Amino acid sequence: MGADPTRVRTRADLVRELEVLRGNAARGSGRTRVSLAELAKRIEVPRSTVHTYLTGQTLVPAEVLDRIVIALDGDHGSQARWADAWDRVAAHEHTTKQAPVAVVPRQLPADVPAFTGRVAEIEALDRLLEQPNRTVVLSAIAGTPGVGKTALAIHWGHRAARWFPDGQLYLNLRGYDVGAPVPAADAALTLLRALGVQDVPHGLDDRVGSLRSALAGKRMLLVFDNADSAEQVRPLLPGTPSCFAVVTSRDALTGLSVVEGAHRLDLDVLPLDEALRLLGELIGERVEYEREAAADLAELCARLPLALRIVAELARWTPLHEVAAHLRSERLDLLDSSGDPRSMVRAVFLWSYRQLRPEAAELFRLLGLHPGRDFDVPAAAAILGTGLADAALRVDLLVRANLLQGGGRYEMHDLLRDYSRELAASAPDAVTSPAVVRLIDHYVEAQTAAFARVYPQFHQGDVPDAGWLTDPRAWLTAEADNVVEVVRLAAGVGLGATARRLAGVAKRHLETTSCAAQVMRMQRTALSSARTDGDLVGEAEALRGLGVAAEAMGAQIEALDWLRRSADIWQLVGDSGQQAAVLNSIGITLGELGRFDESVATLERSIALSEDAGKLHNVAINRMNLGATLEKRGELGRSLANHREALRTFRTLGDRLGVAHASTNVANVLNQLGEHGEAVALLGEALTGYRELGSRVGETFVVKFLGSVHVAKGEDGLATERYEEALVMATEVGDLNLRAELLNHLGFARCRTGHHAAAREAHHDALALASEHGHRLEEARAREGLGGVALATGACESAKRHWRKALERYESMGVAQGERLRAALAEL
Repeated sequence: MGADPTRVRTRADLVRELEVLRGNAARGSGRTRVSLAELAKRIEVPRSTVHTYLTGQTLVPAEVLDRIVIALDGDHGSQARWADAWDRVAAHEHTTKQAPVAVVPRQLPADVPAFTGRVAEIEALDRLLEQPNRTVVLSAIAGTPGVGKTALAIHWGHRAARWFPDGQLYLNLRGYDVGAPVPAADAALTLLRALGVQDVPHGLDDRVGSLRSALAGKRMLLVFDNADSAEQVRPLLPGTPSCFAVVTSRDALTGLSVVEGAHRLDLDVLPLDEALRLLGELIGERVEYEREAAADLAELCARLPLALRIVAELARWTPLHEVAAHLRSERLDLLDSSGDPRSMVRAVFLWSYRQLRPEAAELFRLLGLHPGRDFDVPAAAAILGTGLADAALRVDLLVRANLLQGGGRYEMHDLLRDYSRELAASAPDAVTSPAVVRLIDHYVEAQTAAFARVYPQFHQGDVPDAGWLTDPRAWLTAEADNVVEVVRLAAGVGLGATARRLAGVAKRHLETTSCAAQVMRMQRTALSSARTDGDLVGEAEALRGLGVAAEAMGAQIEALDWLRRSADIWQLVGDSGQQAAVLNSIGITLGELGRFDESVATLERSIALSEDAGKLHNVAINRMNLGATLEKRGELGRSLANHREALRTFRTLGDRLGVAHASTNVANVLNQLGEHGEAVALLGEALTGYRELGSRVGETFVVKFLGSVHVAKGEDGLATERYEEALVMATEVGDLNLRAELLNHLGFARCRTGHHAAAREAHHDALALASEHGHRLEEARAREGLGGVALATGACESAKRHWRKALERYESMGVAQGERLRAALAEL
C-alpha cells in the first residue's frame, strides 16, 4: 500500500506515511527503504537533521517536506496533498500547545462555621482520592433539602486542598434556585474564564472541548453545587483522571453513576450524637446539662443541620426544654405528626419566624416577592418602603437569626426562600402589590442612575438620585441576573411599559459585559410584552435588542433577521431617526459577513435618514462606519472624506470620545495614503483623549495604527513592538476581532524581518480566532500570511494553496486585497 498524505493528522501520522514513502521509493533497488544518508544528500540537508525529522523529534519544515516529497516521489502533483498534510499537523500542534493563562483559582466559599460530624462521609471521600488509575471520580451527594450537602462539599474541599495544587473551582448550578438552572453552555463559559481562557467559543460542544483541554493534566477540584440533572452536569465533567468532581443535588443523579461510573454518596440526616455535637458547638455546654431536652430538640429539627442552626440561635437565651415545647406546639398547629423531615423543618421555620421582631418578620415575608437570587439593602428598603438605615437593621436581624446569609449582598437557603414566598403569597394584595411596584421602580431608578454614571455618553434626560451607589459598574454587574427577572416580574404584573423601559436601560451594560444570553431572555420578555400591549415602538426596540444580542453571540444571520424586522417597524411608524440607527447596525453586521456592497448601500441610506431627522451625532457615527467599510473595499479617498466629515461633526458637538474615534480613523487612512506626519499627529491627539476618558479600547486602536505607520515607513522592527503591545491590550479588553487583526499584523511584520516560525504561529492564531468567530476578512488575511511564510521558506506549493484560499475569500467579499493577491499568484 502506498503512502497516503490524506491520512495525516498528527506528527506521528506524518512520520508513518513518510516511512512508507521511503519504502516505496526504494522498490527495485534491493533495499527496504531509501537510506537517511542518501535522502540527506538528495535534499541537501545534514543527515542528523533529517533523522530528527523522520523520527518525529522535530516537525519537518514545510519547505523541507516539499523537497523530501520530490526526492522520494518525483511527482510534483502530489506536493499539494503533502502540503495539506503538513498544514493539518501544524494546526493540530498549534491547537494542542495552546494553554490558558496560568491561573490557580481558589473559588471555594468560606468553610462552614462549627462544622460537625459527617466523619464516615469525609472518610469515604478521602478513600476515593486514593483510588489508582481512576478515570473521572465523581461523588454525587444526594439528600433531603437542608441536610448539609453544600456544607459537606465545601468543608471537605477545604480539608483536601493539598491534593489539588492547581486549584479549586466552585459553581452553583442553581438547579433548585430562582428561575431556570444554569445552562451547561453558560456554566462552561464561567469555568473557562475562571481558568484564564480568553478566547471562549460560542457552542456547548466547543466550550466543552476547550474546558477539557484546559483541565488536562491538572490536579483540580471541581464542586458543582445544586445540580438539577445528570444532563446539566455531564458536559462539565473533566476528562482527566487527575481532577476530582463533587456534585451536590437533591436528585440521586443515577445517570452519572450508570454512564460515567460516578460514586454515589447518599447523605442522610445527622445521627443523633452528631446532631447533639453540632448543638453543643453552637450553643455551648448547656447541651450537656439539658441532654434529654437537647435530644428532643434535635429530633424535632429532624436532625437537619439547617434547622439545628436556626433553632440554636433562638435557644441562646431560652431553656432548651422550653424551645422543644414551642416546636412541638408548632407541629400541632401544622396538623402534622408524620415525622417527615420537610414538615418538621417547616415547623422550625414557622416558630423561628414567630420569634422575630415584627419589623424583621415583615422583611422576611416581603422578601418572598423578590424574583432574584440575592439582594442588597437598597432593594430591601424599596420593598419595605423605608429608609436604608431601617432596612439595614432588619437585614441584620435576619442574618443573626440564620434566616439570611451574606454581607453586602444577601441570599436565603432555597428552603427558606420557598417559605418566604409562601408567606408573601398569603399576605393581602393591599400589602404585596405596592411592595412589588416599589421594587420594580427601585430597579428602574437604580439602573438608570448607574447607567448614567457608567455610560454618560448614551444617557439622555434626568438622572435619579442614588447616593448609595458608590460603585455603579460593580452594582450593574452584580444585578445582571436579577434585572432579567425583574423585567419578567414587571411584565407579569401588567406593567409592560415599565418592563420595556427597564429592559432598554439594562441592555447596554449586559451587552458591554458579554451577557448576551441574559439580553436575549430580557428582550424576548420585552417583545412579548410589547405585542401583548400593541406597542409597535416597544416591539421595534425589543427586536433591535435581540438583533444586537444575536450578533454578539456570533449569530449574524439571525441578527440580520431581527434587525430588519425592527427597521421595517420604525419605517411603518415614521421614525426615520430610529430606522437609521437600526440600519446602521444592519450595515455593520453585513460588513462583518463580508457583504461590503450591501453594507455600503445600507450605511448610506442610514446617513441620509439621520440627516433628514437632524440627528447629527448619529450621522457622524454612521459616517465612521461607512468610512471603515469603504477602506476595506480599497476606496481610500471616499473613506477619508467620510472620516473627516465625522471628525468635524464631533468637534462641533463637543463629543470628546467621538473626536478621538474619528481622529484615529482619519489617521489610519492618511497613513495608507502616505501622509505619515499628519497621521502620527492625529494619533497622538487621539491617544491623549482616550487616556483622559479612560478608554482602554481606544488606546489599543491607536497603538495598533502607530504600528501601521511604522510598517508604511519600512520600520518593521518598531512595528512588531507596537503590534505586540496592542495585542496585550486587546487581550485585556477582550476584543476577539481586534486580536485576530493584530495577530495578522504581527505575522506579516515578523515574516518581513525573517522570523518565519513566529510569523507562522501568529497567523495560525489569527486563523483559529477568525474561523471560530466568523471574521471572514481576517481569516483571508491569515491565509495570505501563511502563504507568504511558506513562500519565504521555499514551500511554493503550500504558498499557492494558502493564497488560493485567501483569494476565494477576498473575491467573495469584493475587497481590494483580491487584485493584489491575484497578481502575486500569477507571478508565482
